[in-house]
Amino acid sequence: MRKGGEAEAAQALNEICRHYWYPIYAFTRRNGFSRHDAEDITQAFFQLVVTSEMILSAREENGRLRSFMLALLKRIISKHIRHVSAQKRGGSPNATLSFDDDTAEDRYLAEPADVRDPAALFDRAWAEEVLREAEQMVRADFARGDNLEDFERLREFLPLGDNATPYAELAASMAISESALRLQIHRMRKRYARCIEDQIAETVSTPDDAKAELEHLMKVIGR
Repeated sequence: MRKGGEAEAAQALNEICRHYWYPIYAFTRRNGFSRHDAEDITQAFFQLVVTSEMILSAREENGRLRSFMLALLKRIISKHIRHVSAQKRGGSPNATLSFDDDTAEDRYLAEPADVRDPAALFDRAWAEEVLREAEQMVRADFARGDNLEDFERLREFLPLGDNATPYAELAASMAISESALRLQIHRMRKRYARCIEDQIAETVSTPDDAKAELEHLMKVIGR
């Protein structure tokens, strides 16, 4: 993970909160905690990160941020931090985490019941967050090119899309050849893959870790 000044550390913290709040919530729920306890533990986790040197430790840890976060969460749960967090519910004025409680629970209830291992669910949620962020980065590229309409037509061919429309049908609706459509999709997927690689590179210490983390992500999403 890259080092930098206070501004970069603050930005890194915001990114960590944004990408990990749901995996942490889902892990806690799958460990048998109630919705309210899971909310409290998630808030307590990030309060600890915000109000301590944990963010520095995470940035300097040799290895992978994902593994660091999961290990830290397990320690918090093992110390029954839920009892402390219940007294502080709602966070302190310095807390930076904000999430929609209803959205978190709705997402959790939609998780496959056969994923019983909380760590497996954590990794699945983490992988989906990486994919969602990559999709938003590609969308931003299209927006900068004043071409969001094409993105909305093509996004179904990214991993989170349903890949349902036949190429010939979509090409006809866009008034382009099927070969031109295939080229556009190829370029979009290539950019998407690069966005995933860039995200992972920000959360590891070495190229070997980056390669291993990318392989793990592909395994988690079944690629």
